Amino acid sequence: MIKKLTAIAVGLSIGILISLSVNADLDKAIEYVEAGEIRKAEIELYRISQRAMDGNPKAMCEFGTMYMKEGYWIVQSDKDALEWWLKSAELGYAPCQFSVGSAYLIGKGVEKDLSKAKFWLYKAKESTNQKYAKMSAKIYAIHALDNY
Repeated sequence: MIKKLTAIAVGLSIGILISLSVNADLDKAIEYVEAGEIRKAEIELYRISQRAMDGNPKAMCEFGTMYMKEGYWIVQSDKDALEWWLKSAELGYAPCQFSVGSAYLIGKGVEKDLSKAKFWLYKAKESTNQKYAKMSAKIYAIHALDNY
């Protein structure tokens, strides 16, 4: 049981790193797991799913991140992760715009597509979220996305 819980915590951490988004609720769920408070972690993950279903962009992004790695309480699926990330990105949530752009840039869960990477990273770059605007601008420049 402890190994399974550790795997869940590691999976959550890796998923967060992949999405590179601010996930306060996922962070809270990880804290609960690490403290051995599994029921609280399950409740937090359930709340994320409910907020995502209600159309909350941050929760949609987090829900997509939950699909990114094995070990969550849902089955790992890059396709489902990208669908949730896209829903969030389309609502203007910069962390998910960044995640979608990065996924297209490297071909994670989707076919590599530099024009789509450019589109989403540009949106994140132009957002009011300074952290993601700055990271997107750097990636945009490094990969010379103006050429696509």
